[in-house]
Amino acid sequence: MRISVCILGLITCGTVAAVPTDSITVSGHISGIADNGRKSLIINECDFSHKSVRALVEVDSAGTFNTKIPYSSAHTFSMVYNREFVDAYAEPGDSIHIEIDASVSPVVYQLSGDHASLNEEYSRARKAISHIYYNLSLPSPNTPLSVYMPEFKATVNNTQKTIDEYVTTNHLSDEAAEMLRTDNIFTIANLAIDYSGTNKDEQFAFFTDSIFDIYNENNARLMIFPYHIGALCLNFPDIVKSAPKGRIRDLMFVALADDTVPHREDFANTAYFDRVFGGSVSAIDLSGVKQSDILVYRDGAVSSIENVEPVEWLKKEFSGRPIYLDVSATWCGPCRASLSQSEDIREHFKDTDVVFAALWLKSDQKQWAELVPAVNNAVHIFVNDDEVADAIMSRLNLQGFPSCYFIDRSGNIRADGVPPLHSPALYDYLNDSLK
Repeated sequence: MRISVCILGLITCGTVAAVPTDSITVSGHISGIADNGRKSLIINECDFSHKSVRALVEVDSAGTFNTKIPYSSAHTFSMVYNREFVDAYAEPGDSIHIEIDASVSPVVYQLSGDHASLNEEYSRARKAISHIYYNLSLPSPNTPLSVYMPEFKATVNNTQKTIDEYVTTNHLSDEAAEMLRTDNIFTIANLAIDYSGTNKDEQFAFFTDSIFDIYNENNARLMIFPYHIGALCLNFPDIVKSAPKGRIRDLMFVALADDTVPHREDFANTAYFDRVFGGSVSAIDLSGVKQSDILVYRDGAVSSIENVEPVEWLKKEFSGRPIYLDVSATWCGPCRASLSQSEDIREHFKDTDVVFAALWLKSDQKQWAELVPAVNNAVHIFVNDDEVADAIMSRLNLQGFPSCYFIDRSGNIRADGVPPLHSPALYDYLNDSLK
């Protein structure tokens, strides 16, 4: 399988890490920043491509910023300031502006620019109804479909009632209402991303159920939708053969990550093809490396280690330094997306004591060799032996991929309360570890 591994690096005010085929301009002003207040915000857009962007944008002394981010197709994205999320919709070429008052908590904001009316409706509605997703739970992933699907749909229907009440009370436009309803389905579907059922037929039936309407082009307007397509394609790669040409099939091609790059004309959006498949980073050359159970890729070089448990190796190699440990698998789409979208935070801490480490278990060595050269400012450990991987998973009480852990300066490891790579809370968490 082929993994597209080019990752756009840190984007700061006034600079762009790469010249995008298409882009949007995001500008803003943050007033009322306290002396010790946050002077940056995060822009996060996701289309399942490994070139999706999670950019840390610094404001200038006046509290303003203006930056471009790559944007090859129309979809939603989020801006995060001081852990407050603001969601917006944009199309390539758009300009979005946000005014933030940081003197109050929660922050007050106002959106303007393209799609201003829609974005004001959508962003405020998303914030107002976010509580409906707290503490949701679904049956175990291997539950028979005849039991699982009614539970899933009941959960969707229950949250839908709250959305419909909000839409009616606040007189939302049809466009904003439809986006909220679709968001609702795929937000809950994201909780079921590892559904397996009792057999492959049940798994396929779940991900292609009519409730998801997977070939509806409008679904691709929401940045959460690609995760559903990714889970479907990783488990059933042949589905792309029956998909009609369009934005959904474009996402499928990217999610497949197989050996053959699709023909450019197979893409409905050739700009998206150029962004995803252009300018690949070369894979690691493993020809001169001793093939052991454990490989380490670090600072552009690969080596092997033997007879050492990798977590203990990390503790010894980086003794006295805080270590953020991400446990991933090459076949896991959310794992790859999380790493590709976290370039900014690794760049932010690269000159500090914080060590970022990625531990790859149950993975394909060729995929790993193609993926990790572009995941910068991190130590990558590949475990080639399943028995060793099983022992590590047992020791870490691993619940799934990706999972994150923190090793403090004294070598103590913990999982509880460790923010995932995509969480804005991780900045403060790691800053606290340096005190």
